[in-house]
Amino acid sequence: MRTVEQALCRAAYHSGLLDAATRFIEPPARSGPEKTFQILVYHRVSTAGDAFVPALSVAAFERHVRYLSERCCVLSLTDLAVAAEERRIPARAVAITFDDGYEDTYLHALPVLRSYGIPATVFLTTGLMDSDLTMFNDDIGTAIRDTACATLDGIPGCELLPLSTTQQRLEALERTLKALKVHPPSERAELTRQIGRTLGVSPHRGPRMLRWEQVEEMHAHGVEFGAHTVNHPILTSISETEAEREIADSKRCIEERLQVPVRHFAYPNGLAGDFNETTKRLVKQAGFSTAASMLFGTNSATTDRYELRRGGPWEEDSAVFATKLWWYRWRGTPRYS
Repeated sequence: MRTVEQALCRAAYHSGLLDAATRFIEPPARSGPEKTFQILVYHRVSTAGDAFVPALSVAAFERHVRYLSERCCVLSLTDLAVAAEERRIPARAVAITFDDGYEDTYLHALPVLRSYGIPATVFLTTGLMDSDLTMFNDDIGTAIRDTACATLDGIPGCELLPLSTTQQRLEALERTLKALKVHPPSERAELTRQIGRTLGVSPHRGPRMLRWEQVEEMHAHGVEFGAHTVNHPILTSISETEAEREIADSKRCIEERLQVPVRHFAYPNGLAGDFNETTKRLVKQAGFSTAASMLFGTNSATTDRYELRRGGPWEEDSAVFATKLWWYRWRGTPRYS
């Protein structure tokens, strides 16, 4: 099915049918209150292909940005929020965002963005900045990838997980992350250390996170920064007091470093159930103008500003990326994952 999908996308893309359809459905010159906008989200852009610590290739990211610069109106999240508030959303409006704050955003994504003059917003997990700590999902991914053990046991809610083949290891990684991400940060960190000990792999082997001097340099080049909590918990899995601290402290930390207001927040994980009316209220109280989820769909002037929709596509193939980009745009209907 994947081959058929690629073939159909390539046919539409290379024949000019996709461009013709986009010109008919959404002429690039029109704007107005009824227009919608997409928010794309990336995590890592890297030269190293590794399914256990996944990333989009630099070459594919460059193709994405080039296509967006030629076919869409790419704005910063702040400019899009203002346009939506004033009901003057441009046609084909898109924003580019990054979650977590990986160093490769500075090393690999920034040069591409600068070469095309494209704005972006990076949501920082501030507790990982300027440290040797790495994202727990990457620590687990590298541990499962590199271990000599043939099984993994002791994961809450999981039976014995086989690790004999690459596919089994990827399945074990998926199940382990699903089990661990609902735990509060301190419990999750201890479980991650326990997994490392069980598998005989040293901790913090994942991709590095940004340093503040890199953030400051990116900011000087026009990159916008938002908050993504301090420790990346699922906010509905912790107390209201803890959630308030995670939200407000991450905002305060970035503002103190960059000396600018931080307007945008992104919910960790960001699917239905990962945030609620209480967390939305805490985000508003902290002084954020918007909050981004990972719910599928496009946004309009009437979309709840504290439940903005974001997503892919994250395709290596340019034709598949372009076709899915427009299909998602036309479809636009919210779908909960």
